[in-house]
Amino acid sequence: MKAKSIKGKSPEEIENALQKSVVDGFKPTLAIVFLSIKQDRRRIIEILNENEIEIFGATSAGEFIDGDYDSGSIVILLLEIDRNYFKIFFEDYRGKDPRNVAKRMGQKSLQEFTSPVFFVSSSGLFLDGEKVIGGLEDSVGNEINIWGGKAGDDLQGKDTYVFTNNNSSNQAILLLVIDNDKISVIGQAESGWKAVGTPKTITKSEGLWIYTLDDQPALDLMIKYMGYKFQHDKESEIVYDAKISSPVMLVREKGEPIIRSQAFINWSDKSIMLSGNFDKNDKIRFTLPPDFEVVDDVIESSQLLKESKLPEADALIMFSCSGRLVELGPMLSREIDGIRNTFNSPMAGFFTYGEYGRATNGNNEYHNYTCCWVALKEK
Repeated sequence: MKAKSIKGKSPEEIENALQKSVVDGFKPTLAIVFLSIKQDRRRIIEILNENEIEIFGATSAGEFIDGDYDSGSIVILLLEIDRNYFKIFFEDYRGKDPRNVAKRMGQKSLQEFTSPVFFVSSSGLFLDGEKVIGGLEDSVGNEINIWGGKAGDDLQGKDTYVFTNNNSSNQAILLLVIDNDKISVIGQAESGWKAVGTPKTITKSEGLWIYTLDDQPALDLMIKYMGYKFQHDKESEIVYDAKISSPVMLVREKGEPIIRSQAFINWSDKSIMLSGNFDKNDKIRFTLPPDFEVVDDVIESSQLLKESKLPEADALIMFSCSGRLVELGPMLSREIDGIRNTFNSPMAGFFTYGEYGRATNGNNEYHNYTCCWVALKEK
């Protein structure tokens, strides 16, 4: 497998970069595309269709192919890979149970490969990513590996899209299924965030909304312990704020703790909405503001996996939470460069609204404020 990454600020720049990439005989068959909601994705699809390149695409909240991350741009990881080694599935879940949709997609993948690895992106701000994971595991088993990220929209909080050569939707699940018998795939989900204080018990909740922690209004505790300073817009009780800082840690009865963001708040009942599901017996811990140690933990995890499992990689893909961009700022360049330099391979990535990945010794999880990186190597 051969790989090259290209970047541009317009479809014209991407078309020129694509033509330059193939002058040496490089013949890409698959394009992993991450682009700003402001970009003309229809034209990008046309360009790749004209070159007979299959598409796994998502809108983003920022894009990168190296440490110089950007916004409003287009990045593409081009792969020259045997078309028999991968398959792309796309399904709109509008009016359906996303878990059942993901389950059917997983069943279709087993008709193609006996040992699949899943790359997933999904659109829709309110989609619970755990339903996607649950559906895939229902059909294929929990030993599978799932990597990916929810599509973004430049932190507008309005509409996100996933797309292929022939489909595009703001409420869909997109799968890139890789034949693990032909392609080695390893990765890591790592947040680096540290918890602080004692766990707070979720004492009243409904759906994704938490009303009280330790029988106190959840929003009041966030303001008290995490230093939030919200502007109360009296015209709107439910507020979306993509720049809310410091996530919370969800401590569960089973499995490793995971990070959750809480960008939606409700002023009328002082509730907060987590970005993923939780059980009634779970607890919440607040987190410390990030420092360089957060980035160091992610880079170190990539170095350890390289030494133990995959000395070389043909290509890298990274799904990093948009919350990390808000919190870490310039430190993100160090994180992105650190992982890329570990393998010294072409890479593309984007800032997401939620991440899919498996942590060390953990389960497949839907994460927030987490960096999920994946390395691929043809066997």
